[in-house]
Amino acid sequence: MVYTAHVANLLSALASAPASGVPAASSSPLWSLPATVLIPLLGLPAFWIASFLIYCVKCAIFGMDRTPRIDQVVKTPWLPRIFMEFGYWMFRIPVRFCILLGITPNMITFGSMLLTLLAAVSVACGHFAFGGWILLFAFTCDAWDGIVARATNNCTASGEFFDSTMDRYNDLFTFLGYLYYWRNEPWVFGVTAAALVGSSVVSYSRAKGDAVGVNANVGYMQRHERAVWLGVSTALSPIAAAYLEPGMDRPYYHVAAVVMLLMAIMTNITAIWRIKVVMNGLLGKTADKPVRVVKEADPSVAGRPDFSPQPTHS
Repeated sequence: MVYTAHVANLLSALASAPASGVPAASSSPLWSLPATVLIPLLGLPAFWIASFLIYCVKCAIFGMDRTPRIDQVVKTPWLPRIFMEFGYWMFRIPVRFCILLGITPNMITFGSMLLTLLAAVSVACGHFAFGGWILLFAFTCDAWDGIVARATNNCTASGEFFDSTMDRYNDLFTFLGYLYYWRNEPWVFGVTAAALVGSSVVSYSRAKGDAVGVNANVGYMQRHERAVWLGVSTALSPIAAAYLEPGMDRPYYHVAAVVMLLMAIMTNITAIWRIKVVMNGLLGKTADKPVRVVKEADPSVAGRPDFSPQPTHS
């Protein structure tokens, strides 16, 4: 109802505008945003769009890169490969700086956790533009740690464990920030809670599947996809809010809410999908195992010591 009322107000405002000319830029609600919000809101997307166009020209001339790490990620329409390759292409310079300065992968991982916490607090306080861009930067750092580790031949089991554990902290911090902001909006609060549950089960089901020897790398809205969709929608939500909710002290931020609904649906579908894959894999392994038949004891030799060879367990 609130969304419909905002749309109706917007349409009536457009209908009452003079037909003999285009409204001045200063009358647009977008320009009423503070400079601290407006500059990154318009400047950062322009930078990324321009960089992506340059990368597309490079791909057209020299061909698209083929990063081996991306080959391990399940193909999905929610984040095409060219966007992931573009991200890795953009990461090359900062990664080289990290290596030059002696910054270790674990330092980058811990830094990404601190940035995520800052982004979550910003979102909880209603600063979606700042929180969204910090969230994107935090997820970027989360990609840098693995690139630095592989570039410096410093891939260790302890580093992988530390990275995975910090990822769980990052997911929880992020969703808690949104839950706090939407605490008075029942439906979107419930949607955010469902997205939190789905995201947690998506990660856990794959980790548990790997632990029992079943590859559960299937589904949609995996962590890298959630990072891009949630970060971009959060950073750009103030633009839609400037038109749909002008002058609101506590905007609804419909763009982020719609993306959160999409994540709630897709993450839980993926979680159920992965549970089914792991269960079927384990059932298949059980069926392939030979069944050991235990013979009944002979009553005539009951009570005698058994000196027959016994199987050992390694």
